[in-house]
Parts: sequence; structure tokens; C-alpha cells
Amino acid sequence: MRHRDRTFPTLNALRAVGAILVVLTHSAFNTGRINDGWTGAVLARFDFGVTLFFVLSGFLLSRPWFLAAALGEHHPSARHYLWKRALRILPLYWVVVVIALAADPANDGSSLREWLSNLTLTQLYFHGLLPSSLTQMWSLCTEVAFYVLLPLLCVALTGRRPRGLDLRRVLVVAAVLSVLGVAWQVRVAQIPGHEGHYAQWLPGYLPWFMVGMAYAACSAALTVTPDATRVGRALDRLGADLTGCWILAGAVFAIACTPLAGPRLLLTPGAWEAGAKVVLYAVAGAFFVLPLVFGPEREGWIRDRLAGPVPTWLGDISYGIFAIHLLVLNMVFWMLDLEVFTGRFLTVAGLTLAITFALSSISFYVLERPVLRAKNIRFFARMEPADRTVAPAPEVAP
Repeated sequence: MRHRDRTFPTLNALRAVGAILVVLTHSAFNTGRINDGWTGAVLARFDFGVTLFFVLSGFLLSRPWFLAAALGEHHPSARHYLWKRALRILPLYWVVVVIALAADPANDGSSLREWLSNLTLTQLYFHGLLPSSLTQMWSLCTEVAFYVLLPLLCVALTGRRPRGLDLRRVLVVAAVLSVLGVAWQVRVAQIPGHEGHYAQWLPGYLPWFMVGMAYAACSAALTVTPDATRVGRALDRLGADLTGCWILAGAVFAIACTPLAGPRLLLTPGAWEAGAKVVLYAVAGAFFVLPLVFGPEREGWIRDRLAGPVPTWLGDISYGIFAIHLLVLNMVFWMLDLEVFTGRFLTVAGLTLAITFALSSISFYVLERPVLRAKNIRFFARMEPADRTVAPAPEVAP
């Protein structure tokens, strides 16, 4: 039996939104703008962009496993999946790490251990501050931990030789892991000092990844048996109301902008503040992503614009935006002869975005896209079942 899959044409734009939010929150922090009234509170919470990355990763990366299970097919090749993840992430990441450690004056005298840990994405598991121009890479370390775990988790949820998709099992496990993730944040939020990296490890962000995985399982079930999945049908109905979903997402995000979700600055949050933040971001992320993976694919003005050429291009270069922007931000401060926390947010943010967009475009077309041509070489080749028609999903990157 042949099945026509969805193409999710708006998700590239969503990845671009996440990357731009991250640039804006770092610009606001470095200029001190986050201390100014309600606008500062909102800018401080634009780290919500990381939530969007994690939800998208959970959705796009797990969905092929769930779709194969729903069709009763063999699991996708973990070898191909991991090879493709490595090709997508590592080349640009290594370039940025080398430049940051070699050229950023704040990183002068970096030890061999610091070089090795940053090049291997293990810096989050050592004591000490993350290097200048690379502090955003904590989320990439957490993403990579999820990448490695994902095939094992999907096989555990669907069985070694799937004969169908047990949606209830997936949703129950996702709920349990989400609760454990909140518990992790509540517990480790109080660990002080150099051990504070524990709060950035994968377990504390499982609720965000699980939103994506739960959506992926429901979407896969809908693709194969559109009338047999009550939860999936409910999500499809909700997803048709993009405006309503985004109003709810905005309302929950507004709550997260209050002190309920912890301090704006780099201070250790209280236990329940850390737990509240991860829950509020998970709910806001769920409602923000929902109408872009369920309901109509391109119906309506907003969906049509999000699937347009400019948002799609920004999504293509979004990994470069994420990886490069702190190097550029520090360069902008040097160019303008500015001290940290002395203002000029709009100037700094505008220049950082403009230069980052240009460099990210060069990176995508000169490095990232050419490297991905090796994704199907011999030992790592992808093999699709002959009886399924599957439209290509967007490339996944942080």
C-alpha cells in the first residue's frame, strides 16, 4: 500500500524564528537591555528559541521511526541517521570552535582539555565556564546527546521488529519522561557553582523533546490510519486554528516572562522557578508548533508566507545563525568600541543579525550543503521501502 506523506513546508521558517530569538536574547543580555521593564523581560525569555529547536528535533528526527512502525516496516538505518547528523552538525561547528578558541582574546591560554572537550561536544560535562563566543553551544551538546539516544528510545517504544504503532505506549512514556525531566530541573537547579552545568544536561530538557516525539507519533499514526487515532484527530482539529493556538502560546509565554520562571540574569533559579520555566516553555512550544505540523499544510495567509522563499532561506541558514552569532556579537562590540551592559541594543542586534545572515549564507552554500552530498555514500546509504511514497522532510539542525 502506498502512503503520501506530508511535507511540513513551514518548519524551515520555525527553525529560523528560533535562531533569531536566540540572537536577540544574547544581544539584549550583552547590552543590558534585559534589565529594562517589560520589554527586557520578554527579550530575556527569547531563549525560548531553544525550546523550538528541541521540539522540532524531537518531531522531525523521531517521525521516520514512528512512521515505519505504523506501516509495519523495518526501522530506518541508525547508521545513516547518525552519519547524516554528523555531516549536518560537525563541519561548521568545528570551524566555529577553532576560530573562537584561536581568535577570541578572552580564550587566550585555553588548555588542551578545553580544546578537546569543545571539539568533541563534551564541554558540558566538565567543570568550569564555557569559552567566550561558544556559550550558546551548551544546547548543541544537549541536542547531540538526544541524537545519540534517539534510535535506542524509538526502538524501545516500537519494538525491534515493529508490527504497528502503539500510540498509547508512546504517549505514556513521553509523559513519564517529561515528568522526570521536570523533576531533574527542580533538583539540580539548587546545585551551585561549577557544578551548575547539570541543569543544562539532556534530562532537564526531555519535556521539550517529548512534545516533538509525541507529535511525531500522532502524525505518523494519522498518515497511515487517518480515522483510527482519536488523539491525532483532535490535534488535527486544533491545528486547523492557527490563530487560537498562537494566542494560547503567547499567553503561556507571557506567564513565563514573569518572575515565576526565575531571574532574568545568569543567577541560579529556585527549584520551582526552574521547574516552572521548563513546563511553561514546553506548553508554549507545544501550542506554537502544533498548527504547523497538524491541520492544513499551507491553508491561510500565515502558513503560506511561512512557506515562502525568504523564510525558507532563513531556515536553511538557521544553523549558521545559531553557531556563528556570538562570534559576530563580540566582533560588533569591538567594532563599536562598546563595553558590555552599556546599551545600544537596536544597533548591536541589527548589525549582529545582518553580518550573521551574510556569513551564515556563505557557510550554508560553501560548506554545509556541499558536505551533505556525502550523506548517501556506500556504507551510510539510505534505503527506503519500495512500497511507500514519502515526501522529503526538512533538514534538521539546531
